Formats: sequence, structure tokens, C-alpha cells
Amino acid sequence: MALEFDRSILGQEFDRVEREPVTVDEIVAFAHALGCTEPCYLEPGSGLVAHPTFVVRYRGRRFLPDSLPDPLKTRMSFDAGKDIDFGVPIRPGDRISVGAALHDVYEKTGRTGTMTFVVVRFVIRNQRGETVATIDNRLLYKD
Repeated sequence: MALEFDRSILGQEFDRVEREPVTVDEIVAFAHALGCTEPCYLEPGSGLVAHPTFVVRYRGRRFLPDSLPDPLKTRMSFDAGKDIDFGVPIRPGDRISVGAALHDVYEKTGRTGTMTFVVVRFVIRNQRGETVATIDNRLLYKD
């Protein structure tokens, strides 16, 4: 049975968070945790940028919208992966904002039955409005 819901909820932002300025220490500590050796991620100065995967640290206050289709609200989900489109690098002092919207809901049928996928899109921007990253986070709901 196909999941029925109001598709007009797709693309509507349901959460927005403004973060404190990114510090040199955060950028360098993250790079060390990854084992990076490139100076652009480790050495304070005008050339310092955050490693591209630094963006996965950012989420909003709410992970799912209240408008999620009712049949999914009471079911357990599993992380089904992420797609990340990288934009401009994060630099020390950047003020990061994270907006979240329900991007897609779709079903697939496999050997074990019907699976419903919910895609939440996080758009991460700096204080200049430049896109730092767009992350599509997929959740899997199994019937």
C-alpha cells in the first residue's frame, strides 16, 4: 500500500539554527582527530580552512518535522546514508546556520517487502549566505 501524504510539505523548512563562530581550535582539533597532515587544516593563519567533512558536525535542534506523515511517526528508522555536496570552505570566525527541510519521501519494494525512505535536507551556510554544504540524510523505515 502506497504511503499517502500531502506532498506540499516537501521543501518547507522546519528548523533553523545559528551557531557560534567557528574557532581555530575547533578546526585544528577536528583535523587532528582525522589524522590530517595537510597544513591548510592544521596551521593557524590566513590559509586555515576546516576539513570538508567538518560539516557533518552541524545539525539543527529538530531532526524530523512535525509534518512527517502519520504512519512514520511511530515507527523506528535506520540511517540509510548521506549525500553531501560541498560548497565554500569553512574558515575561522565563520558563523554557520543550518536549515532543515523534508526533501523527499519515497517507497521501494525489495525481497523483504516495502521500505519507505525519508530524506531530510540540511543546508549549511556561512554568514555571507554562501552554501558551505548541502547534506541529504536518508532514513529507512521498514514495514
